[in-house]
Amino acid sequence: MHRSRVEILNILKRRDEATLEELAAELKLATITVRSHVAVLLRDGLVAVNEVRGRVGRPHYVFTLTEQAQELFPKSYDVLANRLLEAVEAAEGMEGVARLLARVAERWAAECAPQVAARSLADRVAAVARLRDEEGAMARWEPFDDGYLLYQGNCPTYRVARRYPQVCRAELTYLTRLLAAEVVRLECQLDGRGQCTYLIRESGNR
Repeated sequence: MHRSRVEILNILKRRDEATLEELAAELKLATITVRSHVAVLLRDGLVAVNEVRGRVGRPHYVFTLTEQAQELFPKSYDVLANRLLEAVEAAEGMEGVARLLARVAERWAAECAPQVAARSLADRVAAVARLRDEEGAMARWEPFDDGYLLYQGNCPTYRVARRYPQVCRAELTYLTRLLAAEVVRLECQLDGRGQCTYLIRESGNR
């Protein structure tokens, strides 16, 4: 991304909102130049514009980050997740961690099930691949023998799964419930592989 657009996003992150003139002043660029960069950010869904009307004079426009743009900034969810699981482990042991993650997987699958409702397994696999891609897994799929392969090029929970591999088991439960099929993990990034790979077949197929 162009450096000036990155700086615009950073300014909006710090300030919550800003006008074109305020952005131009911080960037030390001409307003017309900033307007062209903001137009690209608007097009890409990273910035939103709101009209503000005062008591007198013409309305002015302020720009804010969209939810999509917020996701571009670093997050430390793994720190909180690990601390929460550490608290569960201290109170209930690793069995308690496994039980909690199993419940999370079941509820997660139930919430996402309407997005995966389809009659054929191929359609369900395609829907799950789209869903996992939205969840940050960089997912893709392809037919394979009597089933399908689901590849995940990124592990969104890697930093938690390194400490608590039960997270991987929960993901397997999540996929199995969503797909209503037999799901077998063939590769896992925790084992040093470049991706997680799942073999998916109709239940009972061997």
